[in-house]
Amino acid sequence: MLNARSLPGLISALASSIALLGPGRVSASPETIATLESGVWRSSTPPGTRVVDYPLTAAGRERLESFRLDQDPALRCEPPGMPRGFMPVSPMTFDFENSTLTIRYETMDVVRTVQMNGAPLPQNAAHTPNGHAIGRWEDARLVIETTHLTAGEVDRNGTPKSAAMTLREVYAVENRNGGRYLSVALTITDPEYFRVPFSSDYEFVFAPDWELLPFACEPTVY
Repeated sequence: MLNARSLPGLISALASSIALLGPGRVSASPETIATLESGVWRSSTPPGTRVVDYPLTAAGRERLESFRLDQDPALRCEPPGMPRGFMPVSPMTFDFENSTLTIRYETMDVVRTVQMNGAPLPQNAAHTPNGHAIGRWEDARLVIETTHLTAGEVDRNGTPKSAAMTLREVYAVENRNGGRYLSVALTITDPEYFRVPFSSDYEFVFAPDWELLPFACEPTVY
């Protein structure tokens, strides 16, 4: 029989059971996971250069204007990191295994790891091109938040990113008109180079006959 004395112990046991599931799996949708893992997702937008007017600070505008195109690290076949690895709307795949999500992008052969049950890193943790990404489920939506990015560029034009930049991505699967679609809402926050957070939306379509091909980058003399 449940009484006031046993209630705290029951609550503690329930909390422990939930913790064992891992925060990234409590609300996970098996159907959504299976759909994301089913193959290649390609952009529904035709190829071409996308001109974006970012809300740059004075420091950001100054750095953009002083950027030389021959400084682009992609010319040396250096993977650009996030968010540029995603920005060319590269074909991509998803692979969930235990508490880790691996996203592979065809552009520059970028491989990205997302911790689905990871705690935030300490502020003095090392910064990397892809940063530290933590994923979680909000109902059937996959939310990824990224910190600890290295400074660099957002795009090939030299739009700057600082080490303080953070990313928030929300992925949602939708079935319509006989096809599978994946919407991605991306928000970039950079207190050094962006006056306000910048949000943009992308759409991908499931491509059952596609596969990711090696990028086969060769250094370019600009």
